[in-house]
Amino acid sequence: MTASARGARRRVVLDTDLGTDVDDALALALLLGSPEVELLGVTTVYGDTGLRARATSRLLELAGVPGPAAPGGLPVRAGAAAPLSGTPVWWAGHEGTLLGDLTTATTTPPAPGRSAAEDAADWLAATAASAPGGVDLLAIGPLTQVATALRHHPELASHLRSLVVMGGRWDGALTPEGLLEDEHNLRSDAVAAAEVLTSGATTLVVGLEVTQQVRLEPGDVERIAAAGPLGAALAAQVRQWWEFWDEPWGVPHDPVTALLLVQPELLELGPPGRVEVHDRGAVVHHPDPAGTVRVALGVDAERAAAAVVRRVLAGCHRAGGRERA
Repeated sequence: MTASARGARRRVVLDTDLGTDVDDALALALLLGSPEVELLGVTTVYGDTGLRARATSRLLELAGVPGPAAPGGLPVRAGAAAPLSGTPVWWAGHEGTLLGDLTTATTTPPAPGRSAAEDAADWLAATAASAPGGVDLLAIGPLTQVATALRHHPELASHLRSLVVMGGRWDGALTPEGLLEDEHNLRSDAVAAAEVLTSGATTLVVGLEVTQQVRLEPGDVERIAAAGPLGAALAAQVRQWWEFWDEPWGVPHDPVTALLLVQPELLELGPPGRVEVHDRGAVVHHPDPAGTVRVALGVDAERAAAAVVRRVLAGCHRAGGRERA
């Protein structure tokens, strides 16, 4: 990659609940395999965030990316564990089980006297403030850590280039009881979702009705499995997740959302507007030229699936820190 190409890259922070649904790990690999992205660091959210951070560090290690213990390595911070709403954390129970002894995986410790959530909030705010308008925050889990950062540092909303969120269902679909359909990430902390989606940050959201149009097939998983140590680890987790739900294929929710940062032409965004968040985490988007939230309306599903697999494979081939342009 040329120096000019590196200079044009989008500087991205990933906030993730990696370790449960495998799509978070696939999104991490996609970012690593995207020459358009400079990944600045990772924060983890929801439940045992320390375990999630160690799992993240192990995947980076398998990708050949210098981790937190290396000079100039990629920061990986455990963040907010408990939802601001008080909603119990949903835990599948298989988090990290296929990644070996995670006690040897190194993460970035909090600053002295700071909780994990406060430390991650301070780091997020400082990273955005160091280059106002130049950092994108990709949030693919419950929005607890982003809301915590905004509570401590309201200026974060204006400092971000964009906040890209996987969450919600935005097409007005109803449950059999006549309630608006909701989605795991926003349902897991509706208080945080309301605070983040009304913060004034320039926000792009991809919901279930769009991500569910894209499928990861068994043949895709076989290709990923053959792509070195990281590919083998990812494929094992894909199969674990499919077995957990007794499904023969999967939806790459988070990687599809990450495409907004690297191939935005594959998704169609609606007009700006305001967001209303119900107490269950269900959401409504009200178009408003003065609003700051745009919601994805559609996706080129076939091209998006191919792009996800291609970029994940590229991320798996970074061993030794070598990037594939």
